Amino acid sequence: MYSNVLSASVCGLEATLVNVEADVGSGLPVFEMSGFLGIEVREAKERVRVAIKNSGIELKPQRIVINISPADIRKDGTGFDLPIALAILAANEYVNEKALKNVLILGELSLDGSIHGVKGILPCVYEGVKRGAFKCIVPYDNRKEAAIVEGGKILAVKNLSQVIDYLNGNIIIKEQLHGDSMQDTYYMEKNKKTEYTQDYSDIRGQYMAKRATMIAVAGMHNIIYVGTPGSGKTMMAKRIPTIMPELSYDESLQVTKIYSVAGILDKDTGLIKKRPFRSPHHGITAAALLGGGRIPKPGEVTLAGKGVLFLDELTEFNSCILESLRQTLEDKKITIVRLNTAYTYPADFMLAAAINPCKCGYYPDRHRCRCSEHDIRRYMGKISRPMWDRFDLCVYTETVRYIDIKENNPNKTEVQKITSESMRKCVEKARAVQEIRFKGRNIKFNSEMTHKDIEKYCVLDEKGEKILKEGYEKMQLTARGYYKILKTARTIADIEESKEITYEHVAEAVGYRRLQIE
Repeated sequence: MYSNVLSASVCGLEATLVNVEADVGSGLPVFEMSGFLGIEVREAKERVRVAIKNSGIELKPQRIVINISPADIRKDGTGFDLPIALAILAANEYVNEKALKNVLILGELSLDGSIHGVKGILPCVYEGVKRGAFKCIVPYDNRKEAAIVEGGKILAVKNLSQVIDYLNGNIIIKEQLHGDSMQDTYYMEKNKKTEYTQDYSDIRGQYMAKRATMIAVAGMHNIIYVGTPGSGKTMMAKRIPTIMPELSYDESLQVTKIYSVAGILDKDTGLIKKRPFRSPHHGITAAALLGGGRIPKPGEVTLAGKGVLFLDELTEFNSCILESLRQTLEDKKITIVRLNTAYTYPADFMLAAAINPCKCGYYPDRHRCRCSEHDIRRYMGKISRPMWDRFDLCVYTETVRYIDIKENNPNKTEVQKITSESMRKCVEKARAVQEIRFKGRNIKFNSEMTHKDIEKYCVLDEKGEKILKEGYEKMQLTARGYYKILKTARTIADIEESKEITYEHVAEAVGYRRLQIE
């Protein structure tokens, strides 16, 4: 007897529908599987056999052949356990085969027949609904994730016996809330601002660092903080998401899909509504940062999509890993090539980094710094010039003074006015200008402007041209550094609500490149 069950396989961030075919017949008892299968899929035969037995069904000794087609697509993961089991049961007439038509099925089986959640449910269900699957049977742990898809009839199940009874018409499983109301709920809650426990008002002083951060976020520019230990570099970076605009529905859906494929989406979470903030340790491997592994999965650069990737103690990272990050910053994507497949993941994030000015961390304060000039150059030289060029802004975080910390600081009132809310309003205003400017284009921010865009939108007056020329020659800038100054100046002008880029805007943008050269 033959049966066929619809399932899906994830490749990169996209899913492809596959057919799980089963043929059972007389002959020597054997369980064979084919179809370009990964280790986890090949191991499913024992899980499936025992799960069926512990669900109260004794299969007679028989020859079982499973094929998952198309055979030119690699299948990995444990999500094929349930469709394989149901295909075998349907071939043995324990399950009504007609009830399986146009039903997408995914799930991992435990030996006792219970069904566990799997990775990548969101893109699989999305592809299934798009291709005409009118029902999707998914693990109960993945119910909220699957319910995001618009138009899908989601049936969340807990064990194999429950699925068998449902397909045979013995029980009714209540459908989960699906995307028709999910998007409405999202927009109803859109006016509710995401609450953060951190705020820029927590940081004493550091006016220039706060302003540079606001400029960086407004135009999605990369920023690096240089300063002594304890001056607030990490605090400054961790609060960047608090001044970013709320995720749109499409952005939220894209971020959720990434976390679904990576297998780190909380089972009680539907759409992710907070912008990601990823801060990997400097001992991270290239595969963990960029993506890869035996079974390729998204790395930190992809998980930080639509949010922030923060590299603290930048000089401690492996130099080869940092250099491999350069191309990703330019392309906004990462492609991982395997023998038969290429996996492409997005890498649309804002990069923030922090370093000390020397090994001891106190340069240029010669009262505390004992590093020689050679040691300082060697320490800062761990970051190559091309990597420096990837940062649009470099800002120095000054040592926090005693008077800045004290509650009775007379200047505290003015400093405390710089809150995350006030900064976010400026960012939203500047981004609104950019949205109008690039309407109908495939770019959204000033940092993404091409050379032609720069020529059109970054016209300087005579004084602006003069200071930019002086800065270019004095600091020996590269062409990339030159264009990054213009992009930053454009963002500063947008924040100041100026259509033209003035001398002051250029001067400030040049100032944010100075520390990179010294």
